Amino acid sequence: FQAGQQLLTKAELPLEFMMNALRLHDGVAAELFEQRTGLALDEIATTLEKVRILELLTGDMARIQPTPQGSLFLNVLLEQFCA
Repeated sequence: FQAGQQLLTKAELPLEFMMNALRLHDGVAAELFEQRTGLALDEIATTLEKVRILELLTGDMARIQPTPQGSLFLNVLLEQFCA
């Protein structure tokens, strides 16, 4: 059974990717963002930098991984990727 289907806009892709990736405590390799969304990681570089400064993401540039604080405040972290 499939409840529905909807094509995402380019602006919605980062949030949709992050909703899945940031639920994982180990995060994902940064290169998966480009593979799964078709977007360059540079398109969200400013947001990534901002949430790293807020200590919601780890400083490992090769991974997109929440910090313990980022996991606790996952909704706040995800809001940063809303278009």
